[in-house]
Amino acid sequence: MARMSARTYAKALLQEIEDPGPERRARRLMEQDEATTQKGAEAFLNDILDHISNYEMEQRTDFMTACEDARRRISALPGSLLHGVMALVCVTVKLLDRRFKSPDLAAQRETDEYCAELFADPWLKEAIRVVYRPVDRPEQSAEARTWDDIDFSSIEYHKAGTTSFIVKGRGSRAVNEAGARPLLAIKCVLFPWNKLAAIARATDTYAATYGADEMTSVVVKPISSSDRWVVMPFQRGETLGEHLAAFEAEEPGIASRLRKAQQIAAKLTTALHLLAGGAPVDAKNPRGQHLDLSPNNVILDRETAEVRLIDLGINHLYSRQVGIAEHDDSVYIAPEIKNRRPESVTADAYSLGIILMEILTGSPPRDGRTPDEIWTTSPILGRVLEDLIDERPERRLLLLPDGEEFSFAALGEHLDFHFELVQQESEVQENDFARPFAKYAPTSREVATQFKQVLAWRNLGERRPRREEYLLLFSVLATASWWFIAAKTALLKLDDLLTGELDLAEFTADAGLAANIIAFCQGLAAAKYYQTIFARLSVRAVPGGLATTAEVLMGSMAMVAIPTTILSTFSKELYWT
Repeated sequence: MARMSARTYAKALLQEIEDPGPERRARRLMEQDEATTQKGAEAFLNDILDHISNYEMEQRTDFMTACEDARRRISALPGSLLHGVMALVCVTVKLLDRRFKSPDLAAQRETDEYCAELFADPWLKEAIRVVYRPVDRPEQSAEARTWDDIDFSSIEYHKAGTTSFIVKGRGSRAVNEAGARPLLAIKCVLFPWNKLAAIARATDTYAATYGADEMTSVVVKPISSSDRWVVMPFQRGETLGEHLAAFEAEEPGIASRLRKAQQIAAKLTTALHLLAGGAPVDAKNPRGQHLDLSPNNVILDRETAEVRLIDLGINHLYSRQVGIAEHDDSVYIAPEIKNRRPESVTADAYSLGIILMEILTGSPPRDGRTPDEIWTTSPILGRVLEDLIDERPERRLLLLPDGEEFSFAALGEHLDFHFELVQQESEVQENDFARPFAKYAPTSREVATQFKQVLAWRNLGERRPRREEYLLLFSVLATASWWFIAAKTALLKLDDLLTGELDLAEFTADAGLAANIIAFCQGLAAAKYYQTIFARLSVRAVPGGLATTAEVLMGSMAMVAIPTTILSTFSKELYWT
């Protein structure tokens, strides 16, 4: 049997897919030994994106269909490692195709089902063992020993990652007298991503970086890693993404969403604080930050329901260098990380903000802005979350107390406190009267709500956030302004009721009627506008004259209708005749 070179093997495999030929070509591929198959399959998979592009450009048909047809043809021949190689090619093409398309849960589910079906083939499991075997490593190296200690006959498809597919299986050696074998998760980096130097380097050093004994227990610590895979204990539980999908299927109301967001915020800030060593976040310590925080990289432990973190470190696939920085889970990644500036200490806070917005609205914002639904529910909540996701990292977390280094413990307290404040908002009340009243009544319940929140602020003592009690004064002024305008423009005025004299002539006169209607409507709109939009907003923490001007203008909106009302109602003859 003539032994093929890697390039010859890769070329023959491509011919088998593109142009079904004589059976002897496939049989020649089947006769190659493991070493040739490994190098040939690796050469073919490293150029898989070029194969897809060239085939679809020239043939104008789907490369995935051609691969599946080739797999079916080869499966009719006697079993060999080539069966597994073709199945691995199909899995790779399927997952790459899914990665480059718009996020679609149904399509991803179909892709996962397809991959799981192929993994029932024992030859695919053998192909994983051969093709992903560590190269250029001594047989006695830790990576080689770890790989050889996996029982590949036990592996099964688990899920797709951003740059990988994940399988679970058993170790080949018992770890106790009962003969129990460890349950493992094996993350295999997809070809051709493991050809990218940044991804290969990050994967190769992953175990050394995050597997140390001193790493916090909230991290699922890797056992070993090479430039192609990471092996770690299998963490039982569901990802936060799966948990939120099930939660969303229940069609929760806003009160349920707020409780869930508060719960998840507490769990994540606690975990991230432990990841940072229980101290302020240090930009010089990359192990103290996640940097790729998304619902799919968070597991809720099945037994304790606590958070466990996986896949830490920069996801180089979503950097702007690679070119798909705006796709899929990249929405959770801070802009500075996409721009390859990992020195930020608030990158995980940005990701946390996006996750909380997803819980509150049902989907993550893809435009980098706080959704209108959140502002409508609670301006104070919108402001707090907006503070987490500013595109410029130096402008984030301005609402936290001055003079302190940023820590997730402080952020956790900050968020928990504001979620408690939001529970007092009219829009989140389950009372059948409170919500319609808050929405349609001219002055709503803003003053009462803010008064309760001021009391809560004062009870915090030194831990309270920036002093913003003065905003209550402007809400009081907005409410007083509306009642003043209503008293001067209503058909029944207060002085008429006190004297018992009702003069309809003034009201029904042409000028008087027009003036009163316009003034009343203006006062109604102005009061509602202020209390809906500006009542909880402040930019005092932002330096500069522009911010000061904005603060003055926002405050003035509380009484903006007063001057024109006075002019139009007290001087009707001058302005309306």
